[in-house]
Amino acid sequence: MRILIAPNAMKGSLSATDFANAIEEGLLMGDTPPEIIKHPLADGGDGTNELIINSLNGVFIPVQVHDPLGRLIDSRFGWLPESRCAIIEMAEASGLKLLETAELNPMIASSRGTGELILAAINSGAQKIVLGIGGSATVDGGIGMLKALGFGLSDISGDEIVEGGNGLIRLNELNTTNVRSEILNCEIIIATDVTNPLLGAEGAAAIYAPQKGATALMVKELESGMENYMHILEQSSQKKIAGMVGGGAAGGIAVPLVAFFNARIVSGAELIIELLGVLEDLKKCDLVITGEGCIDLQTCQGKGPAVIARAAREAGIPVIAIGGAIKPEATALFDGIFSITDGPLSLEEAMGNSYELTKLLACQLGKLLHAFTK
Repeated sequence: MRILIAPNAMKGSLSATDFANAIEEGLLMGDTPPEIIKHPLADGGDGTNELIINSLNGVFIPVQVHDPLGRLIDSRFGWLPESRCAIIEMAEASGLKLLETAELNPMIASSRGTGELILAAINSGAQKIVLGIGGSATVDGGIGMLKALGFGLSDISGDEIVEGGNGLIRLNELNTTNVRSEILNCEIIIATDVTNPLLGAEGAAAIYAPQKGATALMVKELESGMENYMHILEQSSQKKIAGMVGGGAAGGIAVPLVAFFNARIVSGAELIIELLGVLEDLKKCDLVITGEGCIDLQTCQGKGPAVIARAAREAGIPVIAIGGAIKPEATALFDGIFSITDGPLSLEEAMGNSYELTKLLACQLGKLLHAFTK
């Protein structure tokens, strides 16, 4: 039997690579170990950069940028020299992981660092950029990024607006005079795993701002700011972008990219699967094992395990999912779904022992598969 192991990360516990390794170790503990192909997955969030660069033999270029609160930090982008393609992970410059819980505040958090990574990639000769936008700490519509790239953003008095969500409501004019043509012409592929629009009950402010430290009052202010911002973006770019699918991801950073650049939004999971040639290997296999930390409704809405499961179904190949936690609404997507927890455990215990728990479960799955294929 040949098995494709293709999980997302188990967030907070295991990287996608470690998750895949644990499943492999468990399967190989049996008397008749299967042949295994491993393809760890990502969908635009934490780990996307490293996964692509390690898989495609790229390199990392170090860059100093500003974090969401304006502090200078060491960051990086991935570089694929042959294709002159830069791989940028927003979380490495403007991410939640860079802030303490007490520091979370989308009214002041800026996406400037992401713009600085884009500029550094352009200065290195990038003709194409893959931008993974998961894990951001910002709800600024990308105005910090635009400032870093040379855009002028001013209020009704002609003064430069502040960065962060606070600047959205004061924006009155957007100027592209000082933006380099290389940036405007570079192909930008925006990788995300959500489809939320910028505005409304499912938008950037309502859904994601509370996760980034916003109070109920802040959410209302951010929504008003986003409405003003959208009006000015459409006026300046002469494009209708208000209902853009995925415009609410990462605090709206994709919206100005699509408005002014050669940019498009894609499914992060589908992009990774295509870049790494996963579907070609899938067709050679008899079974797929995937998974992530929590397998739930969000999984079904376009994350890596769902994308690989649908591809497996189309190819007539059964697919099993492994998770730390599993929810009933996700069970229909897979031929089998299993939790690594084998008894009452605290979240801390489960996360702290996730590698061994995954290995043990995979070992039992391997024995079961062997019993049915004798």
